[in-house]
Amino acid sequence: MIMDQEPSAQQPAGALPPALWEFVRLADYRLPNSVGASAALEKWTSFKRLFRYGDEEEQAPVKAEAELRMLSDSRLQALVQPIDWHCAAAALDLALADWLHTSKPDRPVRFVVGQPHCGHPEILAHWAARHRLHRVAAPSVEQILGGDERWREDWPSGDRPWVLPNLEHCYLRHADGLGLVRRLLAQAVSGALGRGVIGCDSWAWVYLQEVWPLPQPDALTLQAFDGARLSRYLGNRVSREKGGCLRFCNAVTGKEIQLACGPDDSKVSPEVNQLAVHSRGNIGVAWTAWRALLRSLPEQERPAEPKPESKKHEQSDEAERAAQGAQADDDFAAETVWVSASLQEPPLPAEKGEGMAFILHALLLHNGLPVSVLPELLPQPEHRIASHLLQLQALGVVDLAGGRWQISASAYSVVREFLRRRGFLRDEF
Repeated sequence: MIMDQEPSAQQPAGALPPALWEFVRLADYRLPNSVGASAALEKWTSFKRLFRYGDEEEQAPVKAEAELRMLSDSRLQALVQPIDWHCAAAALDLALADWLHTSKPDRPVRFVVGQPHCGHPEILAHWAARHRLHRVAAPSVEQILGGDERWREDWPSGDRPWVLPNLEHCYLRHADGLGLVRRLLAQAVSGALGRGVIGCDSWAWVYLQEVWPLPQPDALTLQAFDGARLSRYLGNRVSREKGGCLRFCNAVTGKEIQLACGPDDSKVSPEVNQLAVHSRGNIGVAWTAWRALLRSLPEQERPAEPKPESKKHEQSDEAERAAQGAQADDDFAAETVWVSASLQEPPLPAEKGEGMAFILHALLLHNGLPVSVLPELLPQPEHRIASHLLQLQALGVVDLAGGRWQISASAYSVVREFLRRRGFLRDEF
């Protein structure tokens, strides 16, 4: 059931839940804990039995997977609306307000680090538009490899602040692809470029620490969506059609999954806690996984609307008719959306070598790459790279968006763990 979306006006200030969107220092990022979730969820097999409880004996599901069907795109759009990054931009505005309005800040440049699918380019774009700041576009591949300094001609002159939303697109992991970003960071941190905000993907942030020292203890990141935050967020994103009411139920246990809870973490549904733990607080990953778990009964299995009573029935006992009417209202006042017991994450193809792993790692270090660039960065022939990408795309592991191949949100957790097990450099989230 969707509960109250916002705290009551009469609720005491001390009982208010934390802000839904909050930017904190990198050191203050807190992974969701596993209160109410099985410890096994933090392992590689976490989603194979997502909403089954490990301490209980195996039970027949209330709704078997074969009985349910996937929701249409239009239905998903109504049940779980796309993430609106404007709210996150407002939270960033709060975190940067003092720095932006101080005449002589301690640091000329502030950094905002975001995980994949957490929207840092969109958030910074909204924030820049809010303050009418100059947005600096990333250099082209040719400019990066050629060390073309003319790229910085796009920088504003004078004291006008600027925003560079995606530092991860300003370098390439190549012998000729690091000079431009080194010089950029040296000038930006020294104040030579004036006051600005630089956004950076979390994987690129870790890699660039190896390329150029970035002592930035006050770099900001979006705080993790733990169970309480995620519950409120999912409840807030549900579109209420015609004033209807929704009930989300666990397909295995039949128990209702309550969303938009209050500040007491103990009231968060175990399923939502599990989802927060699995996604490591990444709102984009959690949002994608939640959508993939939603199911409904086939049309023929939904109860038909009751027909009007005959005049004979209309003249029957008034109390009996009132009871029947109340039951009918209960049946149709709330629609049940079933939440599947497990999420089918995209599988990674088995291979003997590390070719695929290098491709996946390169895509994460740059938050996506054009296919034409990959042969320059990897010790593999172009046809082999293209074959890997098409295979990964067919499995749902990678997407092609805006001319760049990138790891899909549905596969991000799988790929991150895959690379961790092989000892690849990864982000710190």
